[in-house]
Amino acid sequence: MQTRKLTDLKATNPYLRMGTDVSDLEKSIKTVGLIAPLVISEDNVILAGARRYQALLNLGFTEAAVTVIDRGPLERELVSIDENLVRKDLSKMEIESHLRRARAIYLELNPAVETPKTEDAPEMEVLPAEGFLNMVSEKTGLSPKQIHEAIKRDEMSSPIVKEARKNGELSLSQTNEIVKLSQKDQLHAIEHVKELPVRDIKKFVKIANKEGVEKAMQATPAEPFSREYLEINAGLKKLLKKFKQLELEGIETEDFPEETQKLLTELQIVTNSTTKTGSYSTDSTYA
Repeated sequence: MQTRKLTDLKATNPYLRMGTDVSDLEKSIKTVGLIAPLVISEDNVILAGARRYQALLNLGFTEAAVTVIDRGPLERELVSIDENLVRKDLSKMEIESHLRRARAIYLELNPAVETPKTEDAPEMEVLPAEGFLNMVSEKTGLSPKQIHEAIKRDEMSSPIVKEARKNGELSLSQTNEIVKLSQKDQLHAIEHVKELPVRDIKKFVKIANKEGVEKAMQATPAEPFSREYLEINAGLKKLLKKFKQLELEGIETEDFPEETQKLLTELQIVTNSTTKTGSYSTDSTYA
């Protein structure tokens, strides 16, 4: 371990997350000091520890303990990815992208040894990423299956699907189905699929892969406000689950805080009003 002046360090690594709230980290450093050193390359580029670096600057520190990584560019990139996966809250899409890149680096650094073909065994499946899956699973707590699916989803998603997902227009379950289409068909189908429940997307994909996207659209018409119904349905399911948990503890609705009781009353008024006017469909399709 060495020491470096903070002014000599370079926060140019694209994986660094600068500008985040580090107030809790500042309190920790004030109390117990810097426990984990910054990780830097030989030329003083920060590979891991951007939040610690920012907190130290905010507190007026002029130098910090560092660990210097004397490795090639791929290993240095892997260190930065690992830091993000283990220490930072990432969106699901960021995790998928990081995992995909980490796997690519790992495989380049650890090329698979292929089994030679013979007459008795003309082809044998090779699992070069097994070591990677086990390593990441241990660090992140994700199962190898979850890691594999996340990487596959990132690989198969077209840019427009990733954008829709980023904007909250596609759920994870919807994404898992639409990526079974070619990226060209994803582009054609995206607006239609956004409004479909998952079971209809499964039907859509099956037809699209056999007969084309146009046929699939005709066979799975999007119902008006279907997305809104699905969102309400998901929220109500969570609400009912909470009610049942509280009921097991012997808590009744009259025991709820006053603000919560007001919200429940408003929900009942809205539900009664829309049901009477017929402006809200209670079709069991979305139940």
